[in-house]
Amino acid sequence: MKPAKKLPLPPKKQPPTPAEKSPTSQKHVVKTPAIMSQSVLNTIAKLRSLEKQKKAPTAKYNPRQGGAPQGGGTKMSTSNSGLSASQRNAIGSEVQPCWGIDAGAPGVSSFSVLLQVVTDASGVVREAEVAPADQGKLGDPVFAAFAQRAVDAVKNYQCAKLPLPPYMLGSVHTFIFRFTP
Repeated sequence: MKPAKKLPLPPKKQPPTPAEKSPTSQKHVVKTPAIMSQSVLNTIAKLRSLEKQKKAPTAKYNPRQGGAPQGGGTKMSTSNSGLSASQRNAIGSEVQPCWGIDAGAPGVSSFSVLLQVVTDASGVVREAEVAPADQGKLGDPVFAAFAQRAVDAVKNYQCAKLPLPPYMLGSVHTFIFRFTP
C-alpha cells in the first residue's frame, strides 16, 4: 500500500490593511484623552468631556411641523395641543349652555371628569366617552351621573358643533375635555 499524499494547506489570509478596509472608514474619535499627557490641547479636551458629563440634559419645546404626518404618539395624545387658550375657551363656551350638574348630589363640587371626544371633519362631535383615566371612578353612582351629564352635554345637538379653527377642519380630531363644577 502506498502512503496517502498530503494535500497542501491553503494559504493563510492576512488581515486587511487599514487602506483596504473601506474608502469611507474614519478614525475612531477618543472620548477620553490620554490621562498623563502634557499637551494643553489634551487637557482642554479632557475638561470639555468632564463638563459635558456634569451638565444636566435640557429639554426644548419642539413645535408641531406643518404638513408633517401625525404618526405614533401616546394614547393621551390629542388635538388639544394644537389649540390656543382662546380657542379652548371658545369651545368650552359652546358646550357650557348644554351642561348642568345636580347641585344636591353629595360631593359633586369636588368632582372632575375627563372626556375623550372625537369630532368629524366639519367639527361636529361624533363620539364622547369617559376617558380611560377616569373610567375607574364610574363605580360611584354619583360620579357616574356627573360623568353622564358631561357626555350628554357634548353630544347635545345644540352644542355638538364645535368652533374649531379653520386649519383643523377637514380631518377627524380627538380632544380631551375636562368638566368641573
